[in-house]
Amino acid sequence: MKKIAKKLVALTLAAATLTVSAGAVTPDGQSETWFDGVWSLIDSFGLKAEDNPYILQNYINKYLQDHPEEMYNVINDILSLLDTHSMYLSSEEYSEGFATLEGFVGIGVGIQQGSGGVLVSEVMRYSAAEEAGLQIGDLIIAVDGKDTTQMTHPEVAELLRGKEGTSVAVTVRRQGRELTITCVRRQVNQVYVSSQTMADGVEYIKVSAMGSQNDWEAFSETWEGLDEKNTRAVILDLRGNGGGVIDIALQMADAMTQDANVYLAGVHWREDMGGLQEHYSTGGGLPLNKIVVLVDGGTASAAELLAGSLQDNGVATLVGETTYGKGQGQYHLELLNGDKLVITTLELELPKQGCWEGVGLTPDVMLENRTVTVNAARLTPLDTTEPLRFGMQSDNVYAMTERLVLLGLLDEATNTFDGKVTGAVQSFLASYDMEPGLYASAEMLQALDEAMQTLDGQTYELDEQLLTALELCKLAAAEPQQYTALPDGSWKKN
Repeated sequence: MKKIAKKLVALTLAAATLTVSAGAVTPDGQSETWFDGVWSLIDSFGLKAEDNPYILQNYINKYLQDHPEEMYNVINDILSLLDTHSMYLSSEEYSEGFATLEGFVGIGVGIQQGSGGVLVSEVMRYSAAEEAGLQIGDLIIAVDGKDTTQMTHPEVAELLRGKEGTSVAVTVRRQGRELTITCVRRQVNQVYVSSQTMADGVEYIKVSAMGSQNDWEAFSETWEGLDEKNTRAVILDLRGNGGGVIDIALQMADAMTQDANVYLAGVHWREDMGGLQEHYSTGGGLPLNKIVVLVDGGTASAAELLAGSLQDNGVATLVGETTYGKGQGQYHLELLNGDKLVITTLELELPKQGCWEGVGLTPDVMLENRTVTVNAARLTPLDTTEPLRFGMQSDNVYAMTERLVLLGLLDEATNTFDGKVTGAVQSFLASYDMEPGLYASAEMLQALDEAMQTLDGQTYELDEQLLTALELCKLAAAEPQQYTALPDGSWKKN
């Protein structure tokens, strides 16, 4: 009798409920979505749902099993409601999108086909091949005792591949001697850090990504060697750097900060994962006269964390364009089928600017690079037979400076050989490896005119951001050095 009464009540309720929209208002005043309403009706009146509150979820699971091609879209649609950075990717999609983080397993060499066989063309930094002593130019004549002298380079590459932790014996011929070198295959990550001296006391460091600890090792080696060069100013180029490992960014910021206990940045986790984690400097950074950080719209995530920390603490001047605006971090979880779940687990904050998600960082000096096209026929004729000196005023000075402007060494052409022109001339001489001087020799004018003929008709991007950073650093490098390098490789503050 009770069952019959319950059924009658249910049918009465159903007749009443189905005359209104599925979306309604819950007893606590919250609006239901259409999906909530439909789910509620199924749960309330579905015969099979009485003892199975997860029946709808089970059917969704079954649908996805029957239509696996739609699984990625369904999951990614759900993840997109959480934030813009979470995603579900196949192993192939992940490898394509996160190559800087993934790396590969091997010994860490590049090889190419030479006239006498297969040669080592690259030895990657911090790889097993580098540690074991393989060198560029080594001729590979055997792998694990198998003769490779008649093999193609893809065939040799196949022999060098293998599982992580396994060893391979590579026999090479070097300067007439045969050597057998054993390497243990392991994870290999590309190094995305490079550097060069751009002017007296000015070092340029490019960090293209923060993909692995290799990048921190390379950066640390470069930074610790600055005192040996009597470096007084640094250009840190983070343009196009999409980020990577947050810990590496924090290590770099720490290394560049002189004072101890400076608040570098905060990492906000979920409360059940620890909440706010604050990071402070250890101090001891080299006392430089100037640090300029180059940024653009491709500077994101951990690279923004580094740039913003240095900016907020007054350690560096930012030059360039507004950054991407990614202030959240993700875990990259590998699933049993090889797919990857990239899910946002933390939010980053800077000492003054807080979290920059969706906003980006604003440089201290806003500056876009510009595109120029060289038309040699429209330039003022340049007499390359007579030198030009400081203080001179003439049409030929104007012709020279017109060309220096196109190379990005001057802001505007002038007929007066003044201090700015002298600096541009010196920069041109340095870039062409010519003898430094304070005047424009006939040889320099000829090289300048030839450069215009070479560039005639070409359109290229003028890197005004780098040129501006270089000028700022050259001015700073002219100031007294704040430390003294010691014979033992250390330094002391003046």
